[in-house]
Amino acid sequence: MITFDLHKTFVSHGKRVGIQLKAEWEQGKIMALYGKSGVGKSSLLRMLAGLMKPDSGVISIDHEIWYDSSKKINIKANKRNVGFLFQDYSLFPNMNILKNIRYGVEDKNDHELVERIIDIADLGDLLKRMPASLSGGQQQRVALARAIVRKPKLLLLDEPLSALDPEMRIKLQEEILAFQEIVNTSILFVSHDLPEVFKLSDEVLIMENGSFSQRGAASDIFVKGTQTIDTIGEVLAVTKTSDQTSMAIMIDGKVVSVNLPDNTIS
Repeated sequence: MITFDLHKTFVSHGKRVGIQLKAEWEQGKIMALYGKSGVGKSSLLRMLAGLMKPDSGVISIDHEIWYDSSKKINIKANKRNVGFLFQDYSLFPNMNILKNIRYGVEDKNDHELVERIIDIADLGDLLKRMPASLSGGQQQRVALARAIVRKPKLLLLDEPLSALDPEMRIKLQEEILAFQEIVNTSILFVSHDLPEVFKLSDEVLIMENGSFSQRGAASDIFVKGTQTIDTIGEVLAVTKTSDQTSMAIMIDGKVVSVNLPDNTIS
């Protein structure tokens, strides 16, 4: 069980912000943290990781107390079994990519996991290079790989895939899901990308005015009724094969391809 009840006052974007955040969920769940910039989402992740001290409260992970202000317990960040992907990646500039990834491995003999993550993240050709020579997207892939190979009890992701191209973003979303299923870690991630929230999360925590205003499945929170759309764009071309129909459609000045089963269109 993941449990926290935290109070913290801090300054964000020149404004004083007070947060009172309380939640719990079962081990192995993926929770999305959604809300406007400056409301304290990243601060919550940093408090859970032990990088920011709350003013008061409790953090308990799988019956292990990481923080309890009343009992003066505050486990140091390097003693918490947590993986954290920062927005600025925080790679070690004096280590090559392979050493950066291996730094996060608790079991130094776990070569199979390291090789799998390197392959999934498509980092094989970059292992001897230094972080400064990589693009932002490449650095983000390295940082995500380093966080995953730790096999943490709690994995914290602060907009983890924002700098990636769509193909790599989808690939790493699938790897995050596969990793979570194998290791049964709990994941709390910040994202402003609704497709990502829908794909990855079991539940969503909506953060507003210093607290959680809503909690539930993405479909329950973001889908506000149903509606019929008469026209979504201009059909430019239709191509039929034995098993499907392909349509080229102009939507908002862009041409997209839509594939439908052959029995969809008569």
